[in-house]
Amino acid sequence: MRESKFKIIFVIIAIYFVLDLFFTNFIFKKTQFWKNTNKVDHYWRIKSEIYHHDLMPNIDVVENWQKFKLRFVTNSIGFRDFEKKKIEKENKEQKRVLLIGDSFIEGSGYDYKYTIGGLIQNKLGDRFEVLNSAVGSYSPGIYYLKTKHYIDQGYKFDYALVFLDVSDIYDELFLDYSKDKSKIINYYSTKPIYKRYFYKVGEFLSTNTLLFRSLLLLSDRTEVLKNYIKLKYKASNEFNKPFFKTTKEDTLFFRMLTVDRGYWTFNVKTYFKVKNGLKKSDYFLKNLYELFEKNNIKSYLIVYPWPTQIFYGDDKHETYWKKFSKRNNINFISLYDQFQNDNKRKFILNNFILGDIHWNKDGTIKILEGLNKRGIFNEISSLE
Repeated sequence: MRESKFKIIFVIIAIYFVLDLFFTNFIFKKTQFWKNTNKVDHYWRIKSEIYHHDLMPNIDVVENWQKFKLRFVTNSIGFRDFEKKKIEKENKEQKRVLLIGDSFIEGSGYDYKYTIGGLIQNKLGDRFEVLNSAVGSYSPGIYYLKTKHYIDQGYKFDYALVFLDVSDIYDELFLDYSKDKSKIINYYSTKPIYKRYFYKVGEFLSTNTLLFRSLLLLSDRTEVLKNYIKLKYKASNEFNKPFFKTTKEDTLFFRMLTVDRGYWTFNVKTYFKVKNGLKKSDYFLKNLYELFEKNNIKSYLIVYPWPTQIFYGDDKHETYWKKFSKRNNINFISLYDQFQNDNKRKFILNNFILGDIHWNKDGTIKILEGLNKRGIFNEISSLE
């Protein structure tokens, strides 16, 4: 009797599953609900066999990033740019400025004209070609391997600005290199094979059945709400406010200050966790600047703070790289003074994307102004 019931239940589930598959693929996928809950496919963000990940060349798409929609364009070598254009290995008509960095320099959230790459190009004018090699989640090992890759291919650069982010040191912890340090040998999927198959089955079900799509959406929304409540509770403690009087701005501001990859610059416990990342960063940056010197490329190392460092201070990142640059005869610029203000909270909210650690348009202009104050653009303009 029990076996008979199980068979009936199994048959009902199987029939429901088949019907769900049928109606989802022939009816529900045409609805607005389905379009609004589609997983975003950033197919232009690709794997690199040498330096982990990169951008696809010659794309012109609309990219969704958080709540932003931006036009995302790359040139023929996969560098973010104003338009799709052919980049020659050598430019005899214009001097070249190479930008190196992570998501801050790539320009998260904004069309290229509002990013630091776009602003520098407009500042320097037509006599110069600014090439922006930055991509989100890059770090010193990737900076070195990618720059070496293009120089080995015969690309010529006159000037290089390396923007070293606080998170770069943390990101180095998760990269493994070949014995000769010529390439990165671990890629995106480090999960065991059974987990990979499990996620593939889950992706198939959420892509082809209304039931699993709805459950996934409900799970995601519940997780977001749960995380927000936890964050609001922590914010209320940090700012000594009752939970129900802690505003959304308080909560998002607290999130801007507590991204884990930024803690190591003032937290002793976290600092010891990232010391290996610091050691690797030191090694690859030395190699990068030796590469610049060998190829007669004038260069700078530039550091800047996150909201975390502005609010709580920094006795590790800025100090370490200032000493590193002095030891290795590297031109060093700290833009920390561009982000000093007595009203730290108001200043952070005015210059960074709310709830995030990236610059907004005003914050990006502050970076440009800081470089200008130090005569970088006059120096570049004087290149013969």
